[in-house]
Amino acid sequence: MNGNGIKSYNKPLENLRWIAFLPGAFLGAWLAWILINIFGRFSLSSIGIDYDSFLGQLYFNTAGNVFMGLAFVYTGAKIAPSHRIKITYILAGTGLILGGFLLYPLLMVGDLWGIWGAICIILGIGTIVYFIQQGDTDIE
Repeated sequence: MNGNGIKSYNKPLENLRWIAFLPGAFLGAWLAWILINIFGRFSLSSIGIDYDSFLGQLYFNTAGNVFMGLAFVYTGAKIAPSHRIKITYILAGTGLILGGFLLYPLLMVGDLWGIWGAICIILGIGTIVYFIQQGDTDIE
């Protein structure tokens, strides 16, 4: 704040954040996937579950994709300099559209793990939007 009580903005930084919020959302989703996979490798191996077993695939596809959806919306909304609730809905809509586009070819080739993954991404997006809308997750 300046001396008059008015919030001062760094306009170039604000513009950069507007440019970066969508790529940052994709980067956040990708990093969430990687972190879940690293964590999963350690946790599953410590209890003796093989990564390629049914339980291993169930864990990686469920947790990884749910957290991808969560991170996509949350990271993008946090990067945006303002209008974060609106950005949350825009990112959720974008994620749902992308998830829907992923489902069609997966259904055509019968990739059941891919279908489950796309459904989990959609569930992750819905979960974070619900908690943001309820005020349980602060993005401001």
